[in-house]
Amino acid sequence: MSFEFDMIWFSATILCALALIPIVYLIVSRRHELSAGQAARYAQSSKLPFGTEENYARVRERLGRRSRASMWGLLIALLVWSPFVLWGASWGGSPLFLWLITLSIMIGVLTVSTVIETVREQLRQPRTDIPRVAHSRQLATRDYLQPWRRVLAPVALIAAAATVAAVLAWRIAAPDRIATDTVLWCGGFLVFAVSVFVVTRVMERIVLAKPQLASDDLQLAWNDLFRADTLWTLRSAATMAAALPLGMAAATLTLTPIAVTPPELSTLMSTWTPLLICAAQVTYSFGLGKMAASRYPAVLRPQDQRSTGLSVALAQGDGA
Repeated sequence: MSFEFDMIWFSATILCALALIPIVYLIVSRRHELSAGQAARYAQSSKLPFGTEENYARVRERLGRRSRASMWGLLIALLVWSPFVLWGASWGGSPLFLWLITLSIMIGVLTVSTVIETVREQLRQPRTDIPRVAHSRQLATRDYLQPWRRVLAPVALIAAAATVAAVLAWRIAAPDRIATDTVLWCGGFLVFAVSVFVVTRVMERIVLAKPQLASDDLQLAWNDLFRADTLWTLRSAATMAAALPLGMAAATLTLTPIAVTPPELSTLMSTWTPLLICAAQVTYSFGLGKMAASRYPAVLRPQDQRSTGLSVALAQGDGA
């Protein structure tokens, strides 16, 4: 069989395997034990008690809706993009390039679905017969995310810009060492990363402008936690986008000195970029379910050691 035919079958197999993930999840996600376990792990990670049965039910439902929205978005994106992947494989397109684009689309869909779900839903439905609490001022991203989580995306983008500039400078100084296509792809990925960074900042403003509805400090803290997760998702998406130009430019700078001829694009794309994206994804996973200590109710703030016993007691109360 020809290489193109093999790539079509390989791509089709991978696409089917990826599609099975959201399909299986959507089938089993309605089970009560799954949503209950998800809510319990989320509360343990965030160190926030449910406090009441109503809060527990709301948190469980919202986590389920958020996950299902992401899985539906992922499944639809795969169904729409799959013909383009198979078509690209049929005419011998770079497999790595096709899968990098597929990965970028998946990340984008998951990010957008999370933002839409956050903007559309609230932990509590609006009611007029109960008192409401709110923050005393307009909050910003710095109020929700720790400093290292806020600076990760801009630092990655700055590093990407610097390495792409270095590749361009090397190309100007030694045109025979770096191919024109390499510079164009590095520049294209950088433009994409900058665009994602700008778009995610706009989406942050939309999320922060959404009013929060809560009747006590604990409900407000849960709303803050979901908002913090959404902001972290946006920052992580910008970081992963910056990994594309950073990885390719870094591979160009590290492989070109030891190569006799300019390295192939597939080699440059497969050296550092997958590792950087995986590292960003792992960092993103560990950052979910966490927010700045100032967003917790005073008696539950993590740095307050005296509140540990109270937090545990509340977590074991109704709805835990």
